[in-house]
Amino acid sequence: MRLRLAVAASLLAGAAASFVSQAPASWLGLVSTPDWQEIAWPFGRDGWPTGRAFRCTSLACGGTLDVYVRPKIGLCNCATGVSGDAEVDAVSDVDLISDDFVPLADGQVITIAGMTGRMRAYTQRLPGGHTQRSAGLVLAHRCDLVAAASQGAAAGTAQAASAITLLLQRADVMGWMLAQMGKT
Repeated sequence: MRLRLAVAASLLAGAAASFVSQAPASWLGLVSTPDWQEIAWPFGRDGWPTGRAFRCTSLACGGTLDVYVRPKIGLCNCATGVSGDAEVDAVSDVDLISDDFVPLADGQVITIAGMTGRMRAYTQRLPGGHTQRSAGLVLAHRCDLVAAASQGAAAGTAQAASAITLLLQRADVMGWMLAQMGKT
């Protein structure tokens, strides 16, 4: 009898562990951490230095999400910072993905690591007529900007914004951004 109970308990524990390992984190009330991998900067040269590119494929990012980030030195109004959505449209680097983009709504004020700015979601038409979601983000740091663009199914959602916030707050990424702006 004890052997049967031990076997049954073992099978039940194995089934529960299997369910937990395969269930989405949202079912279990767990918060998963985005797993960002650095990828090559995919864009050609323009008037700004190349930045860094990252890809997340975890559920925490809502599926595959690519983020491209770089500082733009001396571009920010030192007195007002990021003043509105027109600035996000103009400098967030969303146009590097495709210059055919339409805002989905007004942008939102965001604060990341003590820098304040705006994030705005877009629909973009890609070569071949396909459309996708993207988001632009601009943060003010004194008289400089940090510009970021993202693309993927969840781009522009609260879930993606949270994942991007965690990425930009990572010590290595924040240290790189501040060093690029000469603010270390």
